[in-house]
Amino acid sequence: MKRSNRLILLIGVLLAAVAFVGVIMISSTPGGGAATPTPPPTTEKVVVANLDIPAGTKLTAAMLKTQEIPILAAGPDAILDTSQAIGKRVFRAVTAGEQIGFSYFTESGAAVSVTDSIPKGLRAMAVQVDQVTGVGTLIHTGDNVDVIIGLKIQLTGVDPANKNNAVPLGQAGDSVKLILQNLQVLGTELPPPVSGNTAPTPAPAASGQVVAPQQAGTNLTGQNEIVIVAVTANQAEVIRWAQLDAIRAAAQDGGLTSIAVVLRSPKDYIAVDASGSPVLDSSGVPVTVVPPLEKTDGVILKTLIEKYGVLPPEILIK
Repeated sequence: MKRSNRLILLIGVLLAAVAFVGVIMISSTPGGGAATPTPPPTTEKVVVANLDIPAGTKLTAAMLKTQEIPILAAGPDAILDTSQAIGKRVFRAVTAGEQIGFSYFTESGAAVSVTDSIPKGLRAMAVQVDQVTGVGTLIHTGDNVDVIIGLKIQLTGVDPANKNNAVPLGQAGDSVKLILQNLQVLGTELPPPVSGNTAPTPAPAASGQVVAPQQAGTNLTGQNEIVIVAVTANQAEVIRWAQLDAIRAAAQDGGLTSIAVVLRSPKDYIAVDASGSPVLDSSGVPVTVVPPLEKTDGVILKTLIEKYGVLPPEILIK
């Protein structure tokens, strides 16, 4: 056999050996040949509360953490990353370790229970307002409000003919006064709109995110709202008196309700340092405060004339 033929044969043997080794390596490498199916995941990370969070709180990074749980235990609107929750307000109280879902950031306008949210020593009381007296029916659980009343006061005097009788003096005059401050909203009830006004159908959310029902639209429809507030016993009596006066006024002259709710800024309830930055506790959570009561003037016609320069009516003599 010639030398060139032997060389060709040797090269062919070497190539065959290399191919055989390659086949062995491929068959023994994971993913080579028939791949073994990857088992589906059984757990996932979801966002949970790192501590107890009151309703109405704006979430910070210190309040949240991720926790790995069985995938079947994740809620239908579970949040998978804390960045999707930071800066949002929760409209329900959250306990440490509880999952936080996207539905926590919306309020349906139908309170289920407020019992657990009533601070010790206080009572829950309902106040009915409308779009004008209730800030457009945009008051939510966790907000803080003041209560203002307006009523007609009729001055009376002793009847000269009968000392046991009282007689009206002049005409009844309007009087307005802010009477209660810093009331916490425990829940709200939003009845169906009176004019058939319904909330628009929400647009589908990205990434399969579940969106809770929104409150009904706030067009000028005469929409009412029930605001449930935490009050002391004395405050409950004051509110009830105003409610009874509103019923009387409506029965006599169809007058407007004598009670209104004023929405407070949440910034009033966060402690700040000299630079205006929020003060944080050891857990990184903003420190809350209760603003001092503000002394108000109350308003009657005389107040408007003397303090605000309203011009009194004059009799024109020809």
